[in-house]
Amino acid sequence: MPESDFHPCCSSRQGDLLMSPHRLLIPLVVLALLMTGATPAVAAVARVWTADSWKRVFQTDQRPAGASTSINWDAARNEAESYQILLRHTASFTITGVTFSALTGSAGSIPAGNLEYKFQNHHAPEGGQLFPDPLGNERSTTVAANRTQGIWVTVNVPAGQAAGTYTGSVDVATSTGAIAVPMRLTVYPIDAPNAIDSKYIYSTWNVFFNEYADLDGSVVADEIVDRYRFPRYSAQWWKLMEDFAKEQKATRQNQVHISIDPLLDGPTTLVGDTYHFDWSKFDQFVELFIRHGSVARLRGNPLLNALHTDQVWIIDNVDGQHKVTLAPVGSAKADRWLDQYLPALKAHLDAKGWSDIWYQTISDEPKEDKLDNYNWAVGKYRQYFGADAKTQDAVIGLFPELAGNLSVWIPLIDKLQENEQFYRDRQAAGDEVWTYVCLQPDARLGWLNRWSNYPAYTARQLAWGNFKYGATGFFHWGYNAWTAGQFGNVEEFPGDGYIVYPDLANGTVRTSVRSLATRDGNEEYELLSILKRRDPAAAQRLADALMRGYDNFTDDTDLMARTRKELLLRAAGTALPPRVEAEDGRLTGTGRLDTVGNGYTGSGYVGWLDQASGSSVTVDVTAARPGPQVVEIRYSNGTDTTNTLTLLVNGAVPRKVEFLPTGDWNTTWSSAYATVDLAAGANTITLRHDADDGSVDPDSLTLW
Repeated sequence: MPESDFHPCCSSRQGDLLMSPHRLLIPLVVLALLMTGATPAVAAVARVWTADSWKRVFQTDQRPAGASTSINWDAARNEAESYQILLRHTASFTITGVTFSALTGSAGSIPAGNLEYKFQNHHAPEGGQLFPDPLGNERSTTVAANRTQGIWVTVNVPAGQAAGTYTGSVDVATSTGAIAVPMRLTVYPIDAPNAIDSKYIYSTWNVFFNEYADLDGSVVADEIVDRYRFPRYSAQWWKLMEDFAKEQKATRQNQVHISIDPLLDGPTTLVGDTYHFDWSKFDQFVELFIRHGSVARLRGNPLLNALHTDQVWIIDNVDGQHKVTLAPVGSAKADRWLDQYLPALKAHLDAKGWSDIWYQTISDEPKEDKLDNYNWAVGKYRQYFGADAKTQDAVIGLFPELAGNLSVWIPLIDKLQENEQFYRDRQAAGDEVWTYVCLQPDARLGWLNRWSNYPAYTARQLAWGNFKYGATGFFHWGYNAWTAGQFGNVEEFPGDGYIVYPDLANGTVRTSVRSLATRDGNEEYELLSILKRRDPAAAQRLADALMRGYDNFTDDTDLMARTRKELLLRAAGTALPPRVEAEDGRLTGTGRLDTVGNGYTGSGYVGWLDQASGSSVTVDVTAARPGPQVVEIRYSNGTDTTNTLTLLVNGAVPRKVEFLPTGDWNTTWSSAYATVDLAAGANTITLRHDADDGSVDPDSLTLW
């Protein structure tokens, strides 16, 4: 790809994404609208279309000309994949339900129970524009006139499912009639590992108990009690914890943060100078997440306060009440706590069989001038847990002083990119290196992040960047830190403090498009890792196709879809699709076979289309399945401008395709991508030079 196809995701003001609009909302090309019961009532739902999971669709977006109306998934086994159904009408209507058929094929079937749906919800983190991020749990919804309503449909492909093609239908019942949307799933002969068995760790700082201030240990918020009004450890509270655990498993979050509160609530007491530890609530909490299969690791509450790294978190008797508070490093209270808590914790983890999955946080984002405190605390921890006991922390600076005491380094993505060799050396020494985002680096300056006012694929691409740079995990501050994240107010860092949303009406949690995007990226990381074992160069090339850096990534959603398809094929060891040579197509006007230059495929390429308006080349392609597919057009453009050609599928629905400069003519080649809607079997694709098009020489076409 030419360098100009990669650019930062930046904006001139918060919330405005400086990207090519045609990249963000690329229309899908024509597929006939399939509806059940062709009655006037059904026809009244005038706008129905579909979009893949890479696309972001706003309430104000209208159905693009020639949009697809079918769902087409490509997936590995043991993978979840999502797709969007979009509905829009000139009058208000109600979606009363969504049901699925089983997906069936010659190799077997996938039960309807493996499919699920959620309605697209919206929020306004800047106090104005609504952004499509929350996903609701409601089973029906009323849609206002001239508003687009999305339905996210997810298939959970069973592990070991036979490879092949499966088809079915999703039926959307509305107050104006029923709509049937065809579903097609291609399963590839490769299995994504369970997140609990993965070597790639995804973790967030969850706030299921109290969130404390760093300076004085005061309580900032108890998100569950404050918002839901569920008393801690009530039946409602535990049910909500189960819902959190299910959401985390579904999105491949496989490390859970353990607050100090369950130990306090045991209750743990201090009598004189002796602690009496009660692990009952601690165990209930940990066992719930383990039972739901969402835990590969447990992250221990920090021993020291974050940022300041000068006080120890302790349980103390304050005015006759036991509370979580802070004591200065080196104080009698701090030593009393650590010298009793740490050996008791080790003995308990050993008894429960959890020691091997326990990773201790020492001081989140340790303060640069207090690293001696950090290393002292590690020494205290390892005094009781052993010399090889594992520690992990997010770090916002480059701290060689922590070498040997920090087992899992979690730098901000910009710091990893800037100091790649340092972290490669830490990995060579046996440490782990993950990545981190928390407020920074600033998405407005072009860095990937998970802000809710940016396209969700930016969250997805973090995993591709982690693979590129060799990071083996990802950590983010906010899982449900709604108060600290300013949820419900104008947010300086939209969505940074949370990746899920409260659902107070139903007493549960809403997942988000960003959370699903993170899941998808994590699954693709696994597939890249599988491919790397067979062909390291191919895996790296695919990662590089989307990522030049955490601040230098493509916004071409067609390229993303094409790259994922190639990843599935290569990871599964399946043959790549054939290339169709443009010069073998039917030429009209001034178009002709040309062989000047080098590096072209086949016997040459098509030149001279720009010499007369209407000149074209038409090639025959065969689609194994109907529906949207990405066509890759290999080309040369020796001008210094981005030029276009007009693309037609089966002679209909003309659209423009952009071709970036390649630097010279017919010695340097690149690829452009477009989503095309095809019929099963024979199709034609035409590239035509119209009066408003520029100079481009097509070389070949490939369907992905």
